[in-house]
Amino acid sequence: MSDPFPRLVLLVSTLALLVGRVPAGGEEPASPDVTEPPASERFIVVPLRAHILTATDLPEVDCHLSDPDIRRILGKVNGIWHQAGVHWGLESILREPAARQEKFRLARSLNGDDRPNLNLFRLLLPEATRDFDGLHVYYLHKFPVNGVWLGEDYAIVQETASLRAVEGGLDEPIPRVTAHELGHALGLSHRQDRVNLLASGTTGTRLNAREVETARRNAETIKGAATVAVLRSRAERALKEDDLVKARRLWTWLAEVPGDASAEARRRLAEPPLREPPVAKP
Repeated sequence: MSDPFPRLVLLVSTLALLVGRVPAGGEEPASPDVTEPPASERFIVVPLRAHILTATDLPEVDCHLSDPDIRRILGKVNGIWHQAGVHWGLESILREPAARQEKFRLARSLNGDDRPNLNLFRLLLPEATRDFDGLHVYYLHKFPVNGVWLGEDYAIVQETASLRAVEGGLDEPIPRVTAHELGHALGLSHRQDRVNLLASGTTGTRLNAREVETARRNAETIKGAATVAVLRSRAERALKEDDLVKARRLWTWLAEVPGDASAEARRRLAEPPLREPPVAKP
């Protein structure tokens, strides 16, 4: 009589595969896409500083984006990242000359055009504006790739980015590239799923539950990041200390978080002393 144990193991394994308990081929089970943001109180706000690099004699570096462009871009970036309960709070927009332009030009000529070295672009980042509790995005005109996260606290994105359109993808390349590189900042790796935010070269914006969990965990570790509750406390403290610039900035971030948290923030911004004074006509 044959031993029934091997057949029993096969039966149990087959049943487990059918209910998704044991993944086939040794791969991790699929993680469902996230479609709804969490409650506003669960949001994590990460400060972000945007840099527009200029260069008189380096047209490929000289960025033409305007401040309204940056605000539109970040609005779309947040539209993507809100599905994970992450909000990027725009701390400031800095239009500044690229640093060490002559050194960059020399290093690039020595390197040769046949093998672009992305690390050379580190030379262009001004040191004076690097000290900041949050992350940075540097925009320039032309770059060997759409964008890159170089493993520190900043991304570089080109304003001439180009992507392959996919179903349900974003309608503009620059916000998607920015959101993609910030995904690397939050510990996410490239994906083969072309509609996913971490796919290379597409307009996809989706994130799955596992990616959201990883991104949120890493977002909490970024210096300057805060939950909605902590951010509200900081905003109140800034107001008591009569730091209206900081208080207005923090309440503005809270007003941009979807859900119940934004209602109070909008009310505070509409009342003195945070209400912006009317602009005098010339």
